[in-house]
Amino acid sequence: MNTEELTLRESPDGVSISVRALPRAGRNKIQGIHDGCLKIAIAAAPVEGEATRQCLRFLAEVFEVSASRIVLLSGAQSRSKVFRISGMDVTECRRIIDRL
Repeated sequence: MNTEELTLRESPDGVSISVRALPRAGRNKIQGIHDGCLKIAIAAAPVEGEATRQCLRFLAEVFEVSASRIVLLSGAQSRSKVFRISGMDVTECRRIIDRL
């Protein structure tokens, strides 16, 4: 996976990552990078925010941080979402995704 294509924004609060969520998948998994977004298949249906919550928990698992360190910045009702991971920088984020 070429993480150079991934749009990441670093701030004093952490790193923001663009995600394209694909709900109703067989299981949670990263499917690649497309148009600057991390494509993530999510098993949950997009009902009452469950897919967004499961996406947040999956990101916490992938980046090996507690879910409380991840915040949804935009896209609660959309497949295109932006999350911020606090306490992480762009270099560390790319390193973790590269090893996947």
